[in-house]
Order: sequence, then C-alpha cells, then structure tokens
Amino acid sequence: MTLRPSVIAVAILSFIGIAAPTCNAWNSTAHEIIAMIASDHLSPKASSAIIAALRNHPRLNEDLLRDAGQSEDPNLAIFLRAATWPDMVRFLTNPLSHTEQHSKWHYVDFPFDQDGAHGPQPVVQWDGHSEPINLLQAMDKMLAQLRDPQMPKDRKAIDLCWVEHLVGDIHQPLHATSWFSKEYPQGDQGGNLVLVRNGENVIIPLHTYWDDVEGLSLDPNNIRKAADRIEAEHPIAQFKDQAADLSVVDWAKESFEIAKRAVYQNGTLPHATKAEGVADPNSIPALPDHYAEQALAAADTQVALAGYRLAAILEQLATSL
Repeated sequence: MTLRPSVIAVAILSFIGIAAPTCNAWNSTAHEIIAMIASDHLSPKASSAIIAALRNHPRLNEDLLRDAGQSEDPNLAIFLRAATWPDMVRFLTNPLSHTEQHSKWHYVDFPFDQDGAHGPQPVVQWDGHSEPINLLQAMDKMLAQLRDPQMPKDRKAIDLCWVEHLVGDIHQPLHATSWFSKEYPQGDQGGNLVLVRNGENVIIPLHTYWDDVEGLSLDPNNIRKAADRIEAEHPIAQFKDQAADLSVVDWAKESFEIAKRAVYQNGTLPHATKAEGVADPNSIPALPDHYAEQALAAADTQVALAGYRLAAILEQLATSL
C-alpha cells in the first residue's frame, strides 16, 4: 500500500458516503505480477541465491510464508510475498513496523507544473549516511547495503524485499510525480487528492485507480495468468536496450512522462478536488471514454519493464549474497 498521505482523500469520500478502496502503490496484485515476471527471467543460480538470502528474513514464516497454500511452491511464494513486504510492515501490529516502515521511500516527486505553479525538484542522490527521503535515495541505500559483505544476513533479506518493492513502485507513474497547479499549489500527492469517477460509477482518488488497474486477485493461478499474458504481449525483446537500463533515475523520469501523458492527459483530465467533492459529489466527472483501456495498456508495459529490470538487478546482486 502506498505510504504517501492519502488520509484526506479517503476521509472526504467517507464524509460524502462513498466507500473508498485502500490506496496502494501498485496493489499487492501488481507487485506479485512483477515479481512473477522477474522470477521467469532469473537464472537458476541467481534464483537460488536470492531465495536463500530471503530465507534469512526475520519474519519468514509469519510474513513471507503466512498465506502460502499447501500446493504453492514455497520458494516462489517467498519471492512473490517479498515484493509486498514493505506494505505489510506498515501495519503497527507487525513487530518490525517501528523500525522498517519508511513512508517516504515509496515515491519520488518530480513536479508536473501548470498554471505558473512550481514544485520543488527532488534530490535524487543519497548522501550515504542520512535517512533517505525518497524512493531514489532509498534504492541507493538498499543496493549499497546488499553489496556490502559485512552486512548481516537478516538485514540483506529485508533489503531484498525493499528492492523488489521499490522497483515495482517506481514503475507506477503516480509514484514519480506530484501535480502542481492553481488547484494544487502544494501538489496533488501523486493523484491522491484528485477525485474521479471510474467505470463502475465509484468515486475514488486517481492514485487508487492506477494502483488497482491490474486487478485485485492474489490467487497464485491468477497471478500466473496475468504474468503470462503480459509477457506474451510485451516480450523482453520488444524493449531492447530499455529493459537493460538499470538507472533508477531513468525509470523515474520515464514514469513521470507517462504520468503527464497517460494519467493526467497533459493536465486536461476531468476531475474534482477534495473541496469540490465535499461540496457536490455529483459534480465529480467520469473518466473519459477509452481511459480504462489506455490505462491498462500503459500499466501492462510498465509492469513488464519492472519485471525484466528487477530480474536484471537481482541477477547482479546475487553474486553479493
């Protein structure tokens, strides 16, 4: 789930009597599809090293294997759940929540500026000692720790979960931007403050819409089917050098451009602000015709790229584990 603030938008929807789904950073479905694609493209040697490292996780049985069915491959279950673990640990009931919940790590805000408004540019490089303040800095820290031979094994297991998760997060377009305009002079928090009406006539934050675009099922068979479909429609050969680009800053900039074009439609997307939603819920517009089809197409491409790039990064990291 996204840890970017969305409480206000959810509270508004509750106030106007409309059930709002919980907001995710890609939801767990999309994260597990990405992990499944990555698993398909890992070499057996790298896969074994990654799984062996993840088995050192301090919450292996309680979290990574908690929902694994008897018929499910436990190694694959561990790998898929690892991609969602940074969302699991946000719950205060998890004993690691107080040390491992990092709300700012899930996104980086490149400003989408309109109407003369200007948002601050993010600091993309980690200084090597401070707490990371965005996704790009967090990835720098995780990769450095995973390559450190002195790092404890349980720490590396947790860091691997973060790498799996953050590679997915940065390919969700709304995790790379905030929209600054007259309506949103302080930014729209990655679409969390933008209200739209989906094809089922449900009012939700725009961020939630994009998180859930790949569906909501966590049935392993459905995750497998979704990964197969996306890999067939977007084979790795289709991306050529793009899939081999392991610059996380490049990925963020790609997602930023997709957010401007496909998510916000260059600032023309019909929507309502939270104030407008409270004043008149009926004024919240429906998403444009074909928006759902275009959103799924963009999401499929991003999920495929995330899976291929995750495999490439883990292939490199496996030698350090």
